[in-house]
Amino acid sequence: MNSYLLFVVCLAAVSATLVSGHATQYKLDPDVVKRYQQTGALPPFQSYHIHVMFILGNNDSISSAMALRARFVEHFNLSKTANCTGLFDQGRLCMFDVGLVPDVRGPFVSGNWAVYLRLEDFAVCVPWIMQNRGKLDILVHPNSGMAYNDHMYWPVWGGTPWPINWAVFCT
Repeated sequence: MNSYLLFVVCLAAVSATLVSGHATQYKLDPDVVKRYQQTGALPPFQSYHIHVMFILGNNDSISSAMALRARFVEHFNLSKTANCTGLFDQGRLCMFDVGLVPDVRGPFVSGNWAVYLRLEDFAVCVPWIMQNRGKLDILVHPNSGMAYNDHMYWPVWGGTPWPINWAVFCT
């Protein structure tokens, strides 16, 4: 097998097994966008995501992030709660699968773990994560149906903002 074909086969295999801090389908809600374009009314926030960023391949960074995740799960009694099954509308506080490999389809260029927050979870979970993050960087963004704005204009960072792959919001 020539090296180019081997590369393509490997790339396809890796792409098929990618894991993300959360699902990577960023479709705009056409009703929200239309209402915003017609009236200028900003969309209401429906929920939030917390993302805890870590450096892939750096054992100290990964260990710190996973320790914080374990403390979050324990503190919020999520050990027997099933992981989130979609990007939005979970109806409960839940964890997303951990992103231990880069996902070229998603906005995050390194590893992260994430949690879905209902509006009523925000006031308890965000202060806890900000006070317990240590040196880890945290992204908290709303979910309004306008994913680009949610990640670009309306997020809150704890620590240092990380690069985001903005192209995923344009497809």
